[in-house]
Order: sequence, then structure tokens, then C-alpha cells
Amino acid sequence: MNTLNTFFLSSTEVFGIEVFDNDFYKLLVLFGLNFLSTIILARFIYYPYNNKKREFIFAYMVVSSVIFFLCFALKAFKFNTGVAIGLFALLGVIRFRTDTISLKEMAYLFVFIGVSMINAFSKKMSLYEIGFINLAFISITAIGEMLLQQKTVVKRTANFELTYANLTNLNPENYPALKADISSKTGLNVQSVKITSIDLKTNEAKLKVYFEK
Repeated sequence: MNTLNTFFLSSTEVFGIEVFDNDFYKLLVLFGLNFLSTIILARFIYYPYNNKKREFIFAYMVVSSVIFFLCFALKAFKFNTGVAIGLFALLGVIRFRTDTISLKEMAYLFVFIGVSMINAFSKKMSLYEIGFINLAFISITAIGEMLLQQKTVVKRTANFELTYANLTNLNPENYPALKADISSKTGLNVQSVKITSIDLKTNEAKLKVYFEK
């Protein structure tokens, strides 16, 4: 047993496999950065804006980690740009076959694949460049989610005609009192009132009342 331990500790290779390589430090740093970026995307951007689907957080994190380690392991081979793009396209057609997922969730899957591949293949980039790319992915996704969540409130209004007897409230300075009076009598949220005609003989006016549905 002592001989076996000495062999593993003193040897630079075991069965043709290097015991330690400086790329291990790169692996730790890049995976840490990739994990941080993807957890922000999954937990703090995707999760709160998409009905809190926990299963997709699990799927995105697992897919991202697997792709990162796969690409990092394949980095030992000399890939040209065409091969890298081909691999990206191949991974981009991955579908969750159990359920049909929306276009938005497919876009998220594409983002996670892209971030993981960039982080894994970023051997010749500086940490500033890698950090900027990850921050750009996070920022663009967050801004997109916030813009999608902005809902323009469209007020639906209707109108009806009303015969009104209190002509005093028809004075311009009494316009707020006119709306309040009609609202209190009808129980409607009156938005505006338009005078269509006035009959001075009967002291009545025809009004068109616009209210919010």
C-alpha cells in the first residue's frame, strides 16, 4: 500500500494521464464565473419573471454545467472556428422532449448554452473580457424581461346619455362637482361629461357621460 501511495504522489502521470495540470486553476476560475452568471440568470432573472418554474432552474443549471465541462474538456483538441460554430449549432437544437416549451424558454436555453461555451472556450481572452461578456448577457436578459413585463394599461370606457336637471353644475367651475354628482347617483367611475343640448324651458340638459368599465 505504501508503495502504491508513493507511486501516485511522486508520479507526474498515472496510466498516461497527468496527475496535475495548471489548467486546473483555469477550470476553477472559469467554472466559478460561469456558475455565478448562470445562477443569476436562472434564479434572479428567469425565476421571478416566469411564474417561478423551479424545474426549469434545475434544467438550465444542469445543462449549463454539463456543456461547460464538455467544452472545457474538448478544448484540449485544436478546434477551428467552423468546428466551434458547428458544435454550438448542435447544442442549440437541444429540446426538452417531455413537454413543449415556449419560444422564450428556448431563448433562455440558447443563452445558457452560449454563456457556458464562451466561458469554456475563453482561453485567449482576459478575465475583463470574459467578465464583460457575462455581464452583457445578464444585463440584456434582465432588461428584456423588464421591458416584457411592462404592460400598458388601456382604460376601456363606455358612454350613455343622461337628462340632467341641475343646471348650476353645468358651469365650467362646477365641472368636478358635476362628475361627482353623476358618479354618486349612478355608482360609475365617471371620466368625462359632454353637454349635448340644453332646454331652458324645462331647465334640463342632455349630457353624454363617459365612464370607465
